Amino acid sequence: MAQQTFSGVPGDFTAGQVLTAADMDLLREFLLYLIKDGDEGDTGEVSPLILDLGNDVVTVNTETRFTDPEAAALTVVGHIGVMSTGASTVCDFLLRNDSSDTTWLMSHRASGGGNALQWWYHNGTSWVGPQLGITTAGAVHVAGALSKGSGSFDIAHPTKGGDWRLRHSFIEGPQADLIYRGTVTLAAGSATVDLDDAANMTDGTWEALCRDPWALVASSGNAVEWSLSGKILTITGPADAVCNWMVIAERQDDHMKSPEGSLADDDGHMIVEYEREPSPPPA
Repeated sequence: MAQQTFSGVPGDFTAGQVLTAADMDLLREFLLYLIKDGDEGDTGEVSPLILDLGNDVVTVNTETRFTDPEAAALTVVGHIGVMSTGASTVCDFLLRNDSSDTTWLMSHRASGGGNALQWWYHNGTSWVGPQLGITTAGAVHVAGALSKGSGSFDIAHPTKGGDWRLRHSFIEGPQADLIYRGTVTLAAGSATVDLDDAANMTDGTWEALCRDPWALVASSGNAVEWSLSGKILTITGPADAVCNWMVIAERQDDHMKSPEGSLADDDGHMIVEYEREPSPPPA
């Protein structure tokens, strides 16, 4: 650590001295001098002294466990402020579990228009992520599965104004279903709908993404028939009939079948009922 020399500091300090938990009273006396330029009862002016450690690293005792809070490696009562200056403000915090050799990185990015807060995971070779990202606008990105007790959108009311809010519950079900819908007018008694085109997706995406589709077509006052082959929905009926169509299909992408899609089994089907494993207390 950078060595600083002070004059008139109360207490008995020597050059290069390292303070430990056993020297808490001495350290407290020194910190009071830096902050208040006096003792505990002094209400005088704040000391003009600024201690600049540059790029030095402060290491605290890493042996203490949370099971003994009074002897914790670092205990803070109150607030911690970490500030970095410059055009691109970056504040990083590492959380490491030596027993399982896992490391998490909480990173704050204050510029560039990207995520303001990110969580990364180190797999032993490289950083993976961000696993969780929160933007300055409040948007949240989760790389894996997201579980919740309930959910909704909650927005400013579009017509009532004032402090009124509007919310709707999420549509949920026991399958990871996707919904595609639209309207088409029959020309010469028929029409075809390419589901990739209707969803503005690259050719082949719908069939790679979906399985077990189910289709429904309705036209007010008209009898219509329809069939679904791959990504093509074919509708027949009276000429110029306006038809509303909907296709529902279950997701089958690699994410749903991977460990990241932990809500599903190896085939990507939702695991509807499960027994939760108890979480061990902090060691």
